[in-house]
Amino acid sequence: MEDRLSFAWSAAQRTVSAGRIGTPVALRLMDYSQPDHGRLPALLAWHADRACTLLEAEPALVWAGGRPTSGQIDVQIRGSQGQSLLLSAGALAHEAPPVELTVIGQRGIACWQPDDLPLDPANARPRVAELVRVPPGGSGGSLTTSATAGLPPSDAELSARGRDLLQAISHSLETGVASPPGAARPAAGRPQTLEITAIAEQPKRQASPSGARPLGVLLISGGQTHQEMYAPAFAADPRCRLIGLTDENDVSPRRRALNEQLAQSLGIPLLASLDDALARTDVHVVSVCAEPERRARVIQRVLAAGKHLYLDKPLAATIDEARRIRAQAQASGVCSQMFSLVHSPAAERVRAVLESGRLGELLAVHCDLFFAKGPAGTASFGEPRRESAHPTTFEALESKRELYNIGVYPLAMLAWLLNKKVRRVFATTGNYFFAEHQRNDMEDFAQASLEFDDGITATMCVGRTGWHSHPAGGVQRTWLIGTRGTACIDAYRPRLEVWSDEPAWPTPARSPEDPMGFWTSTGRAVGIAAKQAWLAPSDEHADVRHFVDCLTAGHASDLPAEYAADALEALLAAYQSAAAGQPISIARR
Repeated sequence: MEDRLSFAWSAAQRTVSAGRIGTPVALRLMDYSQPDHGRLPALLAWHADRACTLLEAEPALVWAGGRPTSGQIDVQIRGSQGQSLLLSAGALAHEAPPVELTVIGQRGIACWQPDDLPLDPANARPRVAELVRVPPGGSGGSLTTSATAGLPPSDAELSARGRDLLQAISHSLETGVASPPGAARPAAGRPQTLEITAIAEQPKRQASPSGARPLGVLLISGGQTHQEMYAPAFAADPRCRLIGLTDENDVSPRRRALNEQLAQSLGIPLLASLDDALARTDVHVVSVCAEPERRARVIQRVLAAGKHLYLDKPLAATIDEARRIRAQAQASGVCSQMFSLVHSPAAERVRAVLESGRLGELLAVHCDLFFAKGPAGTASFGEPRRESAHPTTFEALESKRELYNIGVYPLAMLAWLLNKKVRRVFATTGNYFFAEHQRNDMEDFAQASLEFDDGITATMCVGRTGWHSHPAGGVQRTWLIGTRGTACIDAYRPRLEVWSDEPAWPTPARSPEDPMGFWTSTGRAVGIAAKQAWLAPSDEHADVRHFVDCLTAGHASDLPAEYAADALEALLAAYQSAAAGQPISIARR
């Protein structure tokens, strides 16, 4: 373990010193090598001190949460210049405990993984040892054991900053409150958290099959939305027929032109009246891709018409909107499904691993999801982002809110995977990579720690990190931490790696209609070819196909509006947390 930890830190330091990833702005670390629960805070303080040195960050705010008694703690640190650090540690006695370090720079990512990275236990049994159960503060080990040789053997050997960090971590674990290191501590007591009222739980209803064959599919909103992906998937399914594309009457001239563009490319009519289109008897399914700010009202009109709903993500812009959608969907009995990544090959493997039982009791889930798009390194750095507790604008021509747009994927997967509710969130957001996001006051990066009703914890790092930050589409990885084993499911493993004398992948030309290269249609228009250094299994039509399976079989989907509302609830709590600098408790009525 000493060699692995030492190499990870020294390799990261060499990479940062050489300027290979630009200015380092965020860090993610996992270390489950410590067998003594009571030493986890000191281990995290030692790592945090070293991480702050690497990022040249003075810690301004420290929060810690998790389940120390079962060997799982997460720490988030905000640096004085806006840096974001997420560290997780646990007490596991597995033969190959997870140790991972990812350093995110303004111009690239450095990600270190050990050579004995546990892969999918559904296909290959991992090497597993029994968990050593040691009470907090017990004598089951120290920082000088063979598993962690080279780390500080006692709190006294931490640096002055490390001792301040240790005090802040310990205080946060006691109180649930985030505070600056070295600051005067308020008396321990009830956690000083804000609260939001979540959507009331309601029983799920089965969807009724339409009975019509083929299913008539109506599209709402066209080009430069995810309809560019959903519509071809519906068109490719022999059980479906595209009826037409429509939208609200008062959309902007640009939106109207983009709608016409997609309708023409699909060879379907552009229907002038949304109400008339929804009234058609040959329309059974509606795919809604209206912009987030108007998405809820369009969805409600579709539900009023009694049509089945394929929903773009996230569900809506506010909790009130999601509450109305949820109640209306329940009352109508239609089948609904929000697009997500839960039917991707990687997510299916995550579920198979968990259901195999080989990991034992699940303790934690860690998700990394980055999209490699856009010309990174243009944002100015040095001031912490000031987040809005209640964002009202989510998309612009050249930027998106990436906690909202990308964070919904791991949150939806966790709802689908665990069938549990998030009860507390602590989050940070940043403007690290793109001047466009900074100019439009939209974050391009976020880290969040989540606690669920039964004590399971999860973390996620999400963001849009620049075209050249990954050999393919971006880092996409899920760690499952169990009492008997761990597994890492990487969307790019297994993969085909290609080396040849072909020209290096160039930075795409920037289109004034799509400067960040968000949309497939723009890429085709300006000749952007996808990066092909890594080729992994994929199935772009899997989510739509699952939805059609549900419709034809007459049962509810596994990511309906209810789960979509749960994900939105956690997303909006994360914004409140990032704005307040404190965890947000989600109270239910």
